[in-house]
Amino acid sequence: MTTENQAQEAEKGHLFGNKYLWILGIVIALAIASNVIMYIWFTSPARIGVAEVNGEVITKDEFIKAIIAQNGQSALDWIIENKLIYQEAKKEGISVSDEEIESRMSEIRSSFGSQESFLSILSLYGLTEEAFKEQLIPRMLAEKIIMKDKDISDKDLIEFFAKNKSSFDEKEQVKLRHILLKTLEEAQQAEEELRNGKDFGTLAKEMSIDTATSSNGGEMGWVGKGVLDPALEKVVFSLNKGERTSVVKTSFGYEIAEVLDKKAARSVTFEEVKDRVKEAYIEDIVQQNYSDWVQGLKSVADIKYYISPGK
Repeated sequence: MTTENQAQEAEKGHLFGNKYLWILGIVIALAIASNVIMYIWFTSPARIGVAEVNGEVITKDEFIKAIIAQNGQSALDWIIENKLIYQEAKKEGISVSDEEIESRMSEIRSSFGSQESFLSILSLYGLTEEAFKEQLIPRMLAEKIIMKDKDISDKDLIEFFAKNKSSFDEKEQVKLRHILLKTLEEAQQAEEELRNGKDFGTLAKEMSIDTATSSNGGEMGWVGKGVLDPALEKVVFSLNKGERTSVVKTSFGYEIAEVLDKKAARSVTFEEVKDRVKEAYIEDIVQQNYSDWVQGLKSVADIKYYISPGK
């Protein structure tokens, strides 16, 4: 899946679901492309080719160009956009403080249900908070630049809330702990130990490969819909408090999860979620204006390409 496609997939739940999943998609795609290229160069520095077909060598350059063709144009465009955003922010004297970044990161952690859940999702992709934050900062700068001359009234927010009320209502949540394993055999072994009375938290510490949660007995905290792997989400939201899944095959491996608690969906008032409404309203305006704004920056920039990534 290309960077662009990953961002589009994440964007499906963008505005009122988990609006930060698209950043995660970008970070993952950039990491995959760069890691593969680094592996090629440093595991066989003296070798010209990566394979042969009937004696004809497939060179490193050919292979890297293929990787770039799959992920490169979107990834390179993303990096160029970030450079332009930083340059524009510097020109306009706009910055984001450490406090603003941490506040936004706190919001993001909450949008994933909890700190544990957020770290768990990052860990499953081999990512860190720092890598995520690096992609978030230019987005925050762009938001400030786009919004700097725009006034927001309570009337605007109330109308926006009324139009999108169901999106702000609290969705059903589950408090989970889980055990993630590489193989079906390991998962079946873990399931058997649980059936024989082994403590779930102890087993998670001993066997789970999710490094973000294993030391805490597999606890992921509160998780809303749209965060978990779809296969696991479907099962856990059908369970009652205290119930446990059987082995579930997910995109990360094999998982066993236990529902520690549940919160029912709840309708909210404007005053309860006014801050969230304002954030979503700003995000909506930024989303509507971002493409034209960044294209404007590109149109007057001196951009030189030294590679030719394909679409």
